[in-house]
Parts: sequence; structure tokens; C-alpha cells
Amino acid sequence: MSDAEIAEKLKLFGLSEYEAKAYSALATLGTASVTEVSQVCDVPRSNLYAALENLAVKGFAETQQGRPVLFKAIHPKEALPEIREKQVNELRKAEREITEKIGAMASKKIDATPALVWGVRGVNSVMNKLAEIISRSRKELFINITSVSVLSQQVLEELKRAKERDVEIRITTQKGGDLSKLRKLGIVRVREKIYGVDVLSDDKEVLVAPTYPIAAAWVDNPEMALHVKDFLMLVWKDAQILK
Repeated sequence: MSDAEIAEKLKLFGLSEYEAKAYSALATLGTASVTEVSQVCDVPRSNLYAALENLAVKGFAETQQGRPVLFKAIHPKEALPEIREKQVNELRKAEREITEKIGAMASKKIDATPALVWGVRGVNSVMNKLAEIISRSRKELFINITSVSVLSQQVLEELKRAKERDVEIRITTQKGGDLSKLRKLGIVRVREKIYGVDVLSDDKEVLVAPTYPIAAAWVDNPEMALHVKDFLMLVWKDAQILK
């Protein structure tokens, strides 16, 4: 299996492209500094430290504080089953939340065309759908994510284009992550914990997914979108404003 194929497989476990490449490189080195990893990894140095930190947060690496900070890859036999179990738990939780949120909305009497809830499976498919939703936005986007690393490069590019066409972008994310990219894309607020991925576009389209977006529910219906907006506004008002 080639390095590119390994990286694609690692993405199924919630890693971004940079994180997958960094993990593969770190696994061959054992314990290494950012400089040492950069010598065998084609991830840009400006993105490498954040990628390694995210690996530690996601359970793929350990850190040793010092000068320099050292990173050690956790063996796949130990890391992957734990991550898989976490994903399964996230999916079960997402299933409950989707059933409760969407089910409650669908149970209300709506004098409009019945809304369909579409399922999207696979990280790449979820990211493609998210990019599509953003590309159609014209006025406003609400986004809840744990970290910028959840988003694919395609999604980030669509967010840049949305900002260029003056779409108001509100992003709520967890404390402690790399906020520099997000702050360039929209208004950012932080809170202690974000559960899953929630996106609302123009009070019309909704996408809901677990923290590791290997599956998602997508709805294109204004009435349901407004119900979800109530929840997102509560999260937004509860989050801390960045100065």
C-alpha cells in the first residue's frame, strides 16, 4: 500500500490530509521534534506543528514538553481501535440527536412541501456535500465544529469564496484549537465543548454530523432550518467572543 493510500485510509479515522501525512512520518521516526518530522514529511512547516498537536488531541500521538517539544506516534494497533470505538459512540450519539431534532421538527404541522432527510455516508461525501451547501449560500452561514482540521481543503476554499461574496459567516468552535484560519473566514466564538458538526445556510439548508464526520444528515427545508437555527443561536450566544 502506497503512502497516499495509507493517508486516505487514515482519513476514515477522522484525520485531515496534513494530519495523516504527519502521522505516517512520525510513525517511521518514533519520537521526533517538528523539525525532524518536517525533514521526512511534505506538510508545510507552517501547518506541521498544528497537525502534530491535533494528532495528540485525537489520540494518535503523545507529546513530551521541553525545548524542543517532542512527539511520539501511538502504534496503530493501540490507536485505531480506540478511535474506532469513539467514532461508533459519536455516530450513536449523532443518531440519537438527529432522530430527536429532525424527528421533533417533522412531527410539527408544516403547511409546506414535506421535507426529506437525506443521509450522506463517508468523510469525502460529507465534505463534498458541505462544500455544495456553502457554494449555494448567499446571505448567512452558521457553523459549529470542534476544530478547523475537521474541514477539507475544498470546504475551506468554498468558505473563502463565500466570504468574498459577502456572506456573513459565524463559526463556533472549541477552545484550544488553531483559530488563525477560522478568523480569516468569519466571526469566531469559542466554548469548552462542541459536539459534532452543525451547518446552517441561508435559513434553508442544514447538515448535521458527528465530530468525526463519517456520516451526516442533510435537510433542504426552510421550516426545519429555522428550528435548527434556534439551537445554533443558543450555542452562539453561550460562546465566548474572541477579541
